[in-house]
Amino acid sequence: MSKTKRIMSGAILLALSFSLLGACQSTSNDKTVISIGMWPQSQLTNEVNMFNEWKDRFEKDYPQYEIKGDNYEYSVETVQAKAEAHKLPTVFQTWFTEPSMLVSKGYIKDITSQLTSLGWLSKMDEDMKSTLTFDGKIYGVPRDGYGLGLFLNTRILGEVGLLEDVDGDGAYDIYHKDGTPAYPTTFQQIMDYSQEIVNSTADTKGILILSANKNGGWQFANMAWNFGAELEKQDTNGKWIGNLDDPKAIQALEWIKEMKANELLLNSVTVSYSDWSSDVVSKVAMAFVGSDVIKLAVTTGGMDKKDIAFVPMPKGPTGKQYSLFGGTPFVFSSDASDKEVEGALRFLEYMGRSPEVSSPSLTAIKEGNEVAKGKGEPIINTIKPWIDADYLAKTKAIEDQYINVKEDNYKDFFNTITQIKKTEVPYYAQEMYKILDRVIQSVLEKPDSADCASLLQTANATFNSTYMSKL
Repeated sequence: MSKTKRIMSGAILLALSFSLLGACQSTSNDKTVISIGMWPQSQLTNEVNMFNEWKDRFEKDYPQYEIKGDNYEYSVETVQAKAEAHKLPTVFQTWFTEPSMLVSKGYIKDITSQLTSLGWLSKMDEDMKSTLTFDGKIYGVPRDGYGLGLFLNTRILGEVGLLEDVDGDGAYDIYHKDGTPAYPTTFQQIMDYSQEIVNSTADTKGILILSANKNGGWQFANMAWNFGAELEKQDTNGKWIGNLDDPKAIQALEWIKEMKANELLLNSVTVSYSDWSSDVVSKVAMAFVGSDVIKLAVTTGGMDKKDIAFVPMPKGPTGKQYSLFGGTPFVFSSDASDKEVEGALRFLEYMGRSPEVSSPSLTAIKEGNEVAKGKGEPIINTIKPWIDADYLAKTKAIEDQYINVKEDNYKDFFNTITQIKKTEVPYYAQEMYKILDRVIQSVLEKPDSADCASLLQTANATFNSTYMSKL
């Protein structure tokens, strides 16, 4: 090699070493730096102040660490670029459909040894743990869970005579005097209620059906299950295949078609999850949403929390009833060192997002509720990610101090979610949802002529050839 080439080669190697050092740099002033990807956006002043309080407490108790805030909001479109540029935060949030892909691409880290050392493994909800387990290794911890349910604007339902103020407290009740549900418990009843609403009002429709940003397919999966469909199954050789054209799924799509043809749904062809919280204030009386976003009807829609009820997903024609169960896990960048992961897990304790019942953890839970209370949010029961008895008792005691809604309006959902919850399909869930979005849009666009069977057959062929064939 010539001297010139040796100098150039050495310069390249030196530059590369500095580049890698910059990508993996984890110390600042002899402290290990942890980047927290769930840091609130700057305009959320109360939340930012709360996170800074947690940072100060943590750094005082663990002076070997330095906390850095990162406003990373996970998306399928950004995670690859960030991972390959070594710019993922130490810890960040995603969805329960994503860890399989993140593990397969090497973007997130196995944290089994750290969880074992902390004693957290046995305290984790088994369903959530299963979602985060691959080849016997754990790749994250759950933040919380949600179940899909039926959101009700009780004021609209009451004003058209579908609900009554049974107990005389000035708010419409979701039970009859004999204690039986006055709310719709089947898809047929949703259609009947919707027809009554449309007959009684000029501008309000019955229910909102999502159809964009993968939200429609996500929602439709639950509807199809309740009609009796199996959207993914194993063939005679044990290979997993898509089954989107299951006759029961076609029946569920026909229900949407009939609802649209009878003008019981919103006029828009593309409806996303960002629309529902404002639409339920006056445009529609009902919506299928997750239990984790109920507060948005108040914080973004301006709805009075006394007019909200949240009940189980309706039963299908044969009585099947499921609630799509998902949630948000915390996962850890594969670039993170073991020490960084240990520190990040400890910081989750200071956020009140661990199974620990220490003073920092319980204080953080109270502070989170104080912020929610200050914003006027409805504070309700939540689906817990941990099953440790001491944790459940202490967190419930705190929660009970802050609940500010009529619990009867939520009790049926929380009393049944454990029995009817069903996790999302095991393979290519997000891709499936996107394909189903287009199907739903086709039905909403041409409800008089759409061929539901043909649409789902085409969708299934695309899903199998493009995605499931890779398994």
